[in-house]
Amino acid sequence: MVFRGRSLDPGAGPRHAYGAGIRALREGAGMSLADLAAKVGYDRTILSRFETAERPIPEELAPLLDAAFGTHGLFVAMYETIRDDVFPDWVREFVNREAQAIRMRKYSSAMVPGLLQTRAYALAVIRAGRPRDAAEEVEAAVDARMSRQSLLDKQDPPHLWAVLDEAVLRRTVGSRTITCEQLKQLLAVAERPNVVLEVLPFNSGAHAFIGGSLTLLTQADGARCAYMESSHTGQLFEEPNVVDAYELSYDHLRTHALSPRESAAMIAAAMKEYQKCELPPS
Repeated sequence: MVFRGRSLDPGAGPRHAYGAGIRALREGAGMSLADLAAKVGYDRTILSRFETAERPIPEELAPLLDAAFGTHGLFVAMYETIRDDVFPDWVREFVNREAQAIRMRKYSSAMVPGLLQTRAYALAVIRAGRPRDAAEEVEAAVDARMSRQSLLDKQDPPHLWAVLDEAVLRRTVGSRTITCEQLKQLLAVAERPNVVLEVLPFNSGAHAFIGGSLTLLTQADGARCAYMESSHTGQLFEEPNVVDAYELSYDHLRTHALSPRESAAMIAAAMKEYQKCELPPS
């Protein structure tokens, strides 16, 4: 039986076009996936998923492709078109909206939101969710997450109101040291004038977002959207009545959260449970 690779659609996006280019040159050179894998040092299964845009393509692969095909820097140059295209399709639209938001309201039920994660914490979270991915793929995903944090460092940054479930503080991610350093960073971020950080304690009871996470975004022109996310998927809502409902539920949730001062005290107490850790200056 002759193996037929999955059909490609170069017009579906930059990463799809990049993958189609890999396959076209590979097949034009009479190479199988195994042949190319031997030249670039990647597993052929992973290469296949690069071609079909099912996996983000790591930057380190580009010069290896140029060497394998003799394309004199073509793939390195083309990589600039997909550098920001490392997010799954269902995340990409949200990330684009997030980058233009002037106001963000977030609730996270299980982990620190990506915009507030340390690199070590992000690496532990992403690796746990992608156990079969190569190290370079995980690093590319971490780099993409870290790059989003520049939004909070802009000259005119968005206002961020984040409510974290108490479970976020109690779950050890990576190691006790990594989690302690993450909580330390939360306290530092909470000192910024454009950030409000609150904790929803366990004793607050049931609420509308148990088991999920929510982000509400407002654009400069008044456009709003809501993004509901679970561990492996997410959905963006733009319909005004749907966004209104999510905003109302979020407002109800906030009434049960601790004040920013009480929240900081709970975060500091959680840090002490992990290990002695120098607190940021108050």
